[in-house]
Amino acid sequence: MLYHNLLRPLLFGLDPEFVHKQTIRIGHTLSQSSLACRLLRQIYQAQFEALSVKVWGLDFKNPLGLAAGFDKQGQLHEVIAALGFGHMEVGSISLRPWPGNPSPTLLRLPRDRGLINRLGLNSEGAEIVYRRLRDLPFQIPTGINLVKTADPEIAGDQAIQDFLEDFHRFYPLADFLTLNLSCPNTVEGKTFEDPELLEPFLKGLKERRAQLEGLHKRKAVLMKLSPDLGDSALDSLLRLAEDYAIDGFVIGNTTARREDLKTQPALLENFPVGGLSGRPLKKYTQQMTEKVFARTGGRFPIIACGGVGCDPEKHPAQEVWEYLKLGATLVQVFTGLIYRGPVLVKMINRGLMRILRENGVSRLADFLGTR
Repeated sequence: MLYHNLLRPLLFGLDPEFVHKQTIRIGHTLSQSSLACRLLRQIYQAQFEALSVKVWGLDFKNPLGLAAGFDKQGQLHEVIAALGFGHMEVGSISLRPWPGNPSPTLLRLPRDRGLINRLGLNSEGAEIVYRRLRDLPFQIPTGINLVKTADPEIAGDQAIQDFLEDFHRFYPLADFLTLNLSCPNTVEGKTFEDPELLEPFLKGLKERRAQLEGLHKRKAVLMKLSPDLGDSALDSLLRLAEDYAIDGFVIGNTTARREDLKTQPALLENFPVGGLSGRPLKKYTQQMTEKVFARTGGRFPIIACGGVGCDPEKHPAQEVWEYLKLGATLVQVFTGLIYRGPVLVKMINRGLMRILRENGVSRLADFLGTR
């Protein structure tokens, strides 16, 4: 209630880029203090053994994770673990530094409980982020989300090598890796989600992965899929994923769609290009999650990401439960933290326990195994 009634109105009166940068700065400072992290655990953590699941050989204390895009530069691991998350993704990280787009890059949509971002895949680059993370004992399973450097001059075979070098750098460090395929790979603006571009990349990835698995423990590799993919492109991507031993999917990225928004059109005109997240994204992510689960027969674990915690008319634990019923194994949040605050994780974990009891389920893993 403190966040809802006092802090959020105050923060929403400030520039969203400023707020995000200050949140990262404060979170980084807190992450370096063991005392601060202990206090955060006492205030915010609510862990229940019944919520634990095992996926890709990794133990997750609960199914809730922090999506990529929040901690782009690997500065918040300790504080995110202290808040009670079961996992997190760092990134997206590109091989080379990239400044992203000029301001403004963030737009809140309070009437729609959403957010538009056009950050432009900004990254400090693999070398800096790797040095920041390499000696850090991960307290929760941590995925490294990778993307091709957004420089449009890096295209074709050079783009593939850029991505593969990034993969090589972080493979020994990550608990799992996620391939963000949305960055343009050609001067025409096509992305790695185009099957004609994806297959040569996956061939190179398979070879690089075989080399790395000879030196390190095998790590799960996931594809992050856009909720805007058409059925034909999706089917092609799913076939390639199976052919090249991809281990699962993150569904999904932000959406370019703008249907049925309540936000004034004049505000949206400042952001004609950008990814929409929050409550408007949820229906698209739900549709894609259900579709991928059905078309793959549930053979691939799915991390669903879209809108959890943004709907004032629904308890966020119920939103997570809906994703789990549709086929997700894990669920991630991002924009929900902006609308609900750090108590969101505790709300969801406690709410999931109530839902399990109401459904006569003793352990979440038992429910996942029956789908």
